[in-house]
Amino acid sequence: MIRYRLGAGAASVRWAMSPIHEVVSLARLLTEPQRHPMFHQWLRRRRHRLSGLDLSALTVFMADGAYRPDFLDPSPMSSEPTIDEGMDALLSTPTDQVHAELVDAGVGRGAEVGRRLLDDPDRARLEAADAVRRLWKAAMEPEWPSMRQALRAEMLDRAIQVNREGLRTVLPRLHHSAACEGDTITVASTVDIDVDCPEGLILVPSLFITDRVQCTTSDHWAPAIYYPASGRYLWAAPPTPRSLDRLLGATRSRILAALTTPLQTTVVARLVGVTAPTASEHLAILRDAGLIDSSRAGRTATHELTKAGRALLDAASPRP
Repeated sequence: MIRYRLGAGAASVRWAMSPIHEVVSLARLLTEPQRHPMFHQWLRRRRHRLSGLDLSALTVFMADGAYRPDFLDPSPMSSEPTIDEGMDALLSTPTDQVHAELVDAGVGRGAEVGRRLLDDPDRARLEAADAVRRLWKAAMEPEWPSMRQALRAEMLDRAIQVNREGLRTVLPRLHHSAACEGDTITVASTVDIDVDCPEGLILVPSLFITDRVQCTTSDHWAPAIYYPASGRYLWAAPPTPRSLDRLLGATRSRILAALTTPLQTTVVARLVGVTAPTASEHLAILRDAGLIDSSRAGRTATHELTKAGRALLDAASPRP
């Protein structure tokens, strides 16, 4: 059991996203795609970007059940760090800390892997960082604006839930292994450790983990729990109620359902299988009807449900 001891309950918890964590988690996904069928369609569409990438300096740490060094994806220091901030933290990890984590990563991996990791810790860190950067450029950077919007929506939703219902109620929703009792957050684990959190605990939603949580417990890093984000419409369009199809038409009803998570126009188009101009036309109709709002940053438009749009979607959804 991992026990995170907080100073002032929910006030000691903050939410953050981590682009570098998403890259590292994608690398793990690429080593075991059969375990995560929800990503298959997304991966197929990006096969040309991923083919030929040498990620061995990163995927060497992805053996099932092995410890993945924390220096690969350091705890976020702000709510929305950039990839460059994450890379700087990775590359500035003290050599003795890198060595200690590489020792743990080599346990049970065989002498050859151990030597490869420990002969030159600084080189192992630099080569892993290069692989992170390559994967970011090839697969993540073009997608990050929409992913960031999905993670923002997740963090806002969870913060509102905690404010309304309390951390004790909300935490098990993040993952069944997590719980809160008094000033202590626990995560079921084979590891037995107490972690003091004098400066608080970071809760980090992740788009590329689905069936587990990842816990940071080292004294060198800010305590953090990475958990599966609930907003996953980046991967496949959600189902839509038939009554909504009859009311709005199939395409517009699918768009409305997808916008439970704020999305960009190009992402909406891919999810519903239309061109970007066609998606823009449908989005304009939904916006004129007061069902969605759109905001623009430069040439990029992001769309999300209004209260009226959310109420319509809720009313049309079948009751359990």
